[in-house]
Amino acid sequence: MSIKNDELYPKYLLYLESKNLTKGGLELSKMSETAFNEFTTRYENNPTFQQKINNQYKSIDREEKIDDLVKDDFELFLEEIDLPSEPPPFHEDLFDF
Repeated sequence: MSIKNDELYPKYLLYLESKNLTKGGLELSKMSETAFNEFTTRYENNPTFQQKINNQYKSIDREEKIDDLVKDDFELFLEEIDLPSEPPPFHEDLFDF
């Protein structure tokens, strides 16, 4: 099984980003099963570490959801203000009293 399919992999990526690795070190760590297994063992056996990672992950997940909502609302707003370039035709029969 690929480590990228593991449910902890997104949290592992977050953990790697917080370690301030070099670009090459980060890329190697993303592929390293050994490093991922060390992370998994620490995550499963250290409640403090697990809570820290979960809180960081929740925070980023929440920010992404908020960004998506704002983006969707802004796009909807742009669609709503996309008015036709010409006014609708005038119908004289509307004003017959």
